[in-house]
Amino acid sequence: MLLLCRSTTDTSESLYTDKPIPSKRSTTSTKSSPDPEIRSTEHVKLVKYQTPSKQIVVEASSPCCNDLIDLRLECVDGNFVDEGSLLRKKTFQRNINVFIATLDIKLPLDTLPIDNNAEVKSFDDECVFIAKILSVKDKLIYAVLPITLGDFVVPLIHNHRCVEKIYLHQQSGDTESTDWIKEYPKIGGNGSSIDLLKGNIIENINTIMKRPSRWSRSKTLLNQLSSQKSKVDSLVPIKRTVTDDLITIRIFILFIGSRQPFHLSHSKIEITEFDDIAKCNQSIQNSSSTPVYLIISMGEFQDIQSIVELDPVHAVYIVIDPESSDIVQSISSYSKLSGIFVLNEDLLDQLTRDICFHRQISFRLPTMNIFKLESNILSKLNERQKDFLCFQLFSGILSELPLPSTTITDSNIHIKDGHFLADIIEANTKINYLFKDFSATTLQNSVITLKEIDQRIASLPKDIDSTSDTVYRAQIVSKQDLEMLQANSDTLLAIQTFVLASRSFQSIVDICRQAVDNELSVVLFELKLSDHASVASLDPETVIFSLGTLFRLVSTEPGPGGVWHAQLELADGNMNSITNRLRSEIGGHLTWLTFGNYLTAFKRFDTANNYYEYLLLVLPSDHSSRLSIYNNMGLMYAERNNHTEALKFFKKATTFPVNSFAVEAEQKAEQKFQSTACVSTSQSSTPSKIDTLQKIAEMSYAQGNQKTALEYYRRAQDIATDATLRQFYQEKIDKILYSDDLKKT
Repeated sequence: MLLLCRSTTDTSESLYTDKPIPSKRSTTSTKSSPDPEIRSTEHVKLVKYQTPSKQIVVEASSPCCNDLIDLRLECVDGNFVDEGSLLRKKTFQRNINVFIATLDIKLPLDTLPIDNNAEVKSFDDECVFIAKILSVKDKLIYAVLPITLGDFVVPLIHNHRCVEKIYLHQQSGDTESTDWIKEYPKIGGNGSSIDLLKGNIIENINTIMKRPSRWSRSKTLLNQLSSQKSKVDSLVPIKRTVTDDLITIRIFILFIGSRQPFHLSHSKIEITEFDDIAKCNQSIQNSSSTPVYLIISMGEFQDIQSIVELDPVHAVYIVIDPESSDIVQSISSYSKLSGIFVLNEDLLDQLTRDICFHRQISFRLPTMNIFKLESNILSKLNERQKDFLCFQLFSGILSELPLPSTTITDSNIHIKDGHFLADIIEANTKINYLFKDFSATTLQNSVITLKEIDQRIASLPKDIDSTSDTVYRAQIVSKQDLEMLQANSDTLLAIQTFVLASRSFQSIVDICRQAVDNELSVVLFELKLSDHASVASLDPETVIFSLGTLFRLVSTEPGPGGVWHAQLELADGNMNSITNRLRSEIGGHLTWLTFGNYLTAFKRFDTANNYYEYLLLVLPSDHSSRLSIYNNMGLMYAERNNHTEALKFFKKATTFPVNSFAVEAEQKAEQKFQSTACVSTSQSSTPSKIDTLQKIAEMSYAQGNQKTALEYYRRAQDIATDATLRQFYQEKIDKILYSDDLKKT
């Protein structure tokens, strides 16, 4: 079994540029042996040897898959097949239904691409035309209408998720202004030639209907998803290797019919061969959540749909004889089909490419969580809602978080304009690390970058564009996240990332279709902006939202062609309501100093402890806030019923030297943060010494340590100024003094 370990190797060059991958093995030849053939692929270097045995070996790789080095494909008897180009270039048909609607225009129907997937219908009433288009939910729509009706009809149908293109016919005598057309990106063209419009429609449909016969889960697709751009001028360098959480893989090889003479091997990967479909099926089901890469050597056609649809199967590779090309079309509809191959290096190339992509995309999937605002929040929280609150509250205090011996200001932000997009993508990777491993070290490595990015976004120009009231985002989602979106309309949605979105609907549609071709679950988010929303523009096409931006999920529906469509609205104002309700339930307003208290209230004790450790790590040893941190750590351990640790930190709080001027300055800073955060309370997060002394006394008494309890009740009484409180402590003291337990000690 292959175990993937986290690497700290910088991959910015070898993984995301086109520099050649250095070989780790000599490929020299002798007179008696032919030169090895070398193919440098996206992630690995493949070397084909003819002697002493015929084999193709992974001999070098980018850091994301260096554990695949020495993966070997051996031709046991016979030769590798040199001709595989026909299979590489082959395309399959997409299963998409098309509806062509024309208004007051006659298209020659005999030459339109009408088949089982296409329907053409003519209308002479614009209201019926509009109603029909808006009623279609499962087909791509091509609308053709006169330009004279365009400014009335187009605004009503343009935002319908199924409308692919709108074509306008302009007769030679029409004098209608066309300036309004630029506001509607789905308009595919306008002109006076019916034949030209028809040709454009046919060309567009033919293009959409074809898909590659092999997955192209490439770094280009990864960068498109990361940047929300369909055309990336240069591959965005991502500085961190994504091999995390000890992901394991298994490779199964199933031989059907006459056994092809090949063998796949690796010293650390579990590779299992089967000649029996039933045994292979059972073994896959026993694999549970471990991803299975299934290679099927198909000497004769058999229906294997049931086995490839098993949940553990991640990808399927069909290996055929060159003479068996007639079965290609029969198996083209199988799900999870990464490709059809003959026996050559294409198989290893595709396998390593898919493994690398799976490792990277699984880590770069931004976490999403939903939240419904209800009364008594704490009593109704599930784990995903806790995740939601942890992220949103952390985003709220990010700007105030202390840093190790430095303060981020506008003058020392080191992010450069030309690399800002790359820095955002890298920061989004850090966010995923941060919320999977919320440790003091991870916080220290992440907070500076996140604060810099957030400050930079705040300084970007804000556009109020009345002509573009919707932006779009393509996002790969897990099965669980898709189910969550489907089941939770009209709820608050947090996307744990710096959210990038595009003004170009077509660019995002193109990315989504590539994802669907690669059998990835993809959602096209359509974010409707309010009339006066100011949005930070990264460039003329791309907008970006600050960390913690909150959305309302209006609906999630399937679209034609396998793309899911989700309608979003901005909902930042709701976070203040949530924070105020939490404050009333937890007590104390939210600041960077009390964030750990909120984590404790959510029963996220380890996360709270790690957060406190970060604060103690970055704050000077004499910083006045350490008193509050020690007290809060005591409260956390008390909540966990770890009274020994709780007493230790309460005692640290009581013995910490307090500078009254520093405490006063801290309280003023809290009041400033409070007014900025719109939290209406004057309660300070600086603990009262008398309260801490009382907590120590109470916990000591509960543990049976009467002498310590007596000591701290007396210390609390000594500094109490309220007569009622002094009397309360005296009663506690008397109770201990006259107890039998004290006499026994």
